[in-house]
Amino acid sequence: MVPTWMLITLGFAAGTLFGALALGDLGQPVAEQPPASVAAPDLPQAPPDPAAARLAGRPAETSPPKEKATEPGAPATPVDDPRIATVLASWRAAEVRIADLQTRLAAVEQALERQRRQDDASDRPTAPATGDERRNLLVSAGVAADLAEDIVWRESRLELDRLNLRDQAVREGWLGSDRYREALNALSEEGVSLREEIGDAAWDRYLYLTGEDNRVSVTSVIPGSAAEAAGLEPGDLIESYAGTQPFRHRDLRRATTEGEKDELVPVRVRRGERVFETWVPRGPLGVRLGMTRIEPLR
Repeated sequence: MVPTWMLITLGFAAGTLFGALALGDLGQPVAEQPPASVAAPDLPQAPPDPAAARLAGRPAETSPPKEKATEPGAPATPVDDPRIATVLASWRAAEVRIADLQTRLAAVEQALERQRRQDDASDRPTAPATGDERRNLLVSAGVAADLAEDIVWRESRLELDRLNLRDQAVREGWLGSDRYREALNALSEEGVSLREEIGDAAWDRYLYLTGEDNRVSVTSVIPGSAAEAAGLEPGDLIESYAGTQPFRHRDLRRATTEGEKDELVPVRVRRGERVFETWVPRGPLGVRLGMTRIEPLR
């Protein structure tokens, strides 16, 4: 067994030796870079110890150490690689050019759409302003002269009756009341359903001659919808749905809700100069609708 006094002596000697070695290391100049073959870990810099600096005979540092420069021969980071930097710069420039082209393209599309609307408005005839003009347009649409005369007369009388009803309601103070609405509905029941009176073909022609929209158009198709499965595309015109010709959005919506749900019905479509037929299950088509004016088919 080793005596206690010997262990104490050995411990004291070891402590003295380690202390001397530590003082010797402090006296050596500190290397600013690790060897090129060994990459120094990127650790946070500890604040300088003034006491250690005094022991080493150096003035204490009061400012944080400067960032080390990359040693020649050390592997460059991806950003420092001139080839990668050139590719990144080219990519950023291409993105800027693409964004500029997209902005210009959107501006051109807007200008073309405005021009199209202006041209379309300039090509449209104005609505008839007198009874004679309305009568002549009805005859031009294919309505018999005596029927056109009767329609114009009944429409004029109904319009005058509505004006007189409103004037009376204002004077007697019951405008907007249930009495007024009931009287107005009674007059509306006497109204002329021009489409029913003259038929779809003449009504179609009359709408076109008076400058009104006469076709329901497909502006977009919802993915996965019945319309997509049937092959409908943006720009298509719906000529008929289940044998009914829609002239307004409400006409097409009403037709899709009639009959048996999901029964297959024919849809007649005009695409440019081509007219074809496809089949869809009765119900929502899955399209967004627009309106346009086009000369009826002969």
